[in-house]
Amino acid sequence: MLYIETVQNANFIHSMKISPETTHLVEEVEVLAHQRLHNSADLAVLLEIAKSQPQEQVLDNLSFLSKFLTKTFAVMTRIGKNGEGYEKLSREFTENLEKATSQLRAMMNEAPDDVRRRFTSEYFTMSPDALNRLMHLLNDLSWYKNWKIDRRSAT
Repeated sequence: MLYIETVQNANFIHSMKISPETTHLVEEVEVLAHQRLHNSADLAVLLEIAKSQPQEQVLDNLSFLSKFLTKTFAVMTRIGKNGEGYEKLSREFTENLEKATSQLRAMMNEAPDDVRRRFTSEYFTMSPDALNRLMHLLNDLSWYKNWKIDRRSAT
C-alpha cells in the first residue's frame, strides 16, 4: 500500500492508504490526459473510497456527470452569456452540478474524518475558488471516464 500525503492548505493535511492498483490506474489516467490532471491525489482518494466502500456505481455516475459538466461549461464559456441556448445550458449545468456535489458528499460520508473535512473545505464551500477547484476535480473525473471508455473499447 502507498500513502498519498497532500497539503492543500495550512489547515488540512491528509494521509490515506492508496492501493498499488489505484495508484497504477491514476497513472494510466494521467497518461491519457497528457499529464494534465489537476489533482491526481484527490482522484486517487475518490477511486480508493469507491473501491473500498463498494461505491463503484456512485463513482460511475459521478464520472458521467463530470464529463457532461466539463463539456457544458466549455460550451457556456465559448458562447458567452448572450449566446443562443446559454440560459438552458446554465440551468442544466446548475442542476447537474448539484447532483455531482451531492454524489461527492455521499462518497465523503465513507471517508476518514480528515479527508471529509478537507474535501468540504476545498470543494463544497460557496466561493469562486472552491467552484474552480471543484471544476478541476470534475475535469479529472471526466478523464477517468475517458479512461473507462477507452478500456471498454479496447476489449
